[in-house]
Amino acid sequence: MENKKKILIADDDRDFVAILQTRLEHEGYEVLYAYEGYRVIEIAHKERPDLIVLDWKMPAGKGDSVMESLSKRGDTSKIPVIIITGVGDQAVEEKVMHLGAKYFVRKPLDSKDFLEKIKNAIGDAG
Repeated sequence: MENKKKILIADDDRDFVAILQTRLEHEGYEVLYAYEGYRVIEIAHKERPDLIVLDWKMPAGKGDSVMESLSKRGDTSKIPVIIITGVGDQAVEEKVMHLGAKYFVRKPLDSKDFLEKIKNAIGDAG
């Protein structure tokens, strides 16, 4: 299947990344991953993914600083971002949405709901 949509998963929990990668590849997506915030920015500039799934709390670049960096450059400013987090704070959710995230999703993820959000975020519904 050519022209797979590319999704960059950014989370410092390697087991979570592996599980999510397997699930998304099964759904037909090409998956990239990063375990630190600064790598998200590097990979996004190099690979131009169709979507970034970004953990809010990561080493070497928290979600807000990563989103701000991505939004400042034309080549990455339009990439949709879904924030995932174990933080249940309403203020964090408001900040995330203000920064331009498509969705704010709390862990543990509801697999079916999360896949729908991914499809909607990258315009791949249907």
